[in-house]
Parts: sequence; structure tokens; C-alpha cells
Amino acid sequence: MFEPLDCIALRTVRYNDSKSILSVYTLQHGRVAAMLPAGASREARRLRAVCQPLQRFMCIADIRPNRDIHRIKDIKPHPLTSPANHSPVKSALALFIADFLSAILREPQQDPHLFNFIAYTVETLASTPAVKASNFHIAFLFRLQHFLGIEPDWATFSPGAVFDLTDGIFRQSPPLHNRFLPSSEAEAAHRLSRITFRTATLFTMSRADRNRVIDRLIQYYSIHFPGLGAVSSLDVLRSLFSF
Repeated sequence: MFEPLDCIALRTVRYNDSKSILSVYTLQHGRVAAMLPAGASREARRLRAVCQPLQRFMCIADIRPNRDIHRIKDIKPHPLTSPANHSPVKSALALFIADFLSAILREPQQDPHLFNFIAYTVETLASTPAVKASNFHIAFLFRLQHFLGIEPDWATFSPGAVFDLTDGIFRQSPPLHNRFLPSSEAEAAHRLSRITFRTATLFTMSRADRNRVIDRLIQYYSIHFPGLGAVSSLDVLRSLFSF
């Protein structure tokens, strides 16, 4: 049955010489996979541009419960989406966020609140100047925790506490396992818990600080999503944000 879908592109994988498989996160069905042409025709090139990582678009899809890959047609940019910004920094951020979401969001399950947050991320990235985007991915990973149900209990913080990465709470003494942040890093995590896309530029970090924060965030997500694995596009961000 054909129905309209509101989509955010995540990842495209080449299937054969003429077809690619596009993974998208949709308002109506959660994660969905669809087949796209992969040739050199004008239409194939247009679709690749519309379906770049983290681009929002509309389409008509033939969604059938017994299929893993669905048919889509009438693909066009979403009317509320800002024009794509081709700066290297923002393209790298979009690729990292799309890769990360592709690794985390695996179920075809509707979640309007999560979709709206991702759509807000897309629009905010489009309107953020590249020179002010060095902490954008950090703000994204902190805010995403809430929508995935793994947000730490920040109210348990007190000076000198350690942070239990497994239980997502602060403790006065280290847990029996080794998956925790020492008090200095726990305090830094608590300070960063207030970061948003709007306030991200107020948090001054060196390259080493930024990389350490990202490493801890990835570690926290990996504990709660064991299949996460490495996000290869993160290396590009490390090289870009050298300030």
C-alpha cells in the first residue's frame, strides 16, 4: 500500500551496479530501507543529492510488513528543510550524526518525539555557522540521550562523586566494576549536561578536551547499545576540529 513518508536520510550502501539501498528514519515507521537507482542518469544524480546523509525529504512508499526493503517514488526535498550547506565542517557533522543514528536506530518502530528531535537537529545544523559548530556533535549526543531513554540521573551528582556508566548515576564511591568516570571527569560531565545547540559555543574546549568528551560519550552509548561499534566518520571530525 502506497503512503506518504517524511524521511531523514541516514546511509546509502551500493547494492549492485544499478541499485543502492538507502536507510532512512521516518516519522511514520521508524527506520526503513529502500531501493534507489545508482547509475549515472540525471535522475539518479538528483536522488543522490536529495538523499545525502541527514537530508530530510518526502516520498511515496509501498510499505509491506513482509518486506525488508521497500519501494519508494516521488522523492523531493521537504518543504521546511533549509538548503544544504556544503561547508566541509557541516558536511562532516551531518555524516557523523547520520552514521551514529544509523548504528543506533535499527528498529522499524514509530517514535514521533525522536523523529522531531532529529528534524530539529537537521534544521539547527543548517542554520549554524560553521565557525560556531565545533561543539555541535557534543550537544547532539548529550540531548539524544533523553530520547533514547538513557539520560543519566543528573540529580544524583554531588561534589567528589564518580559517575557509574552502567547505571547512569553518580555514586560517592566507585562501583565494583570498572565502567565509571573518576570524580574529575564526572564533574565535567555534570557541567556539560546543560549543553544545548544554542549554548554550545559557550563551552570552551581544547582539541584534547573535545576528543576526551566524545570518547566518553561513545563509551557510554556503547554500554547501553552494545552493537554500536566504531563510527568511522568520527575520525574526520577529529581532524577538522583542531582548535
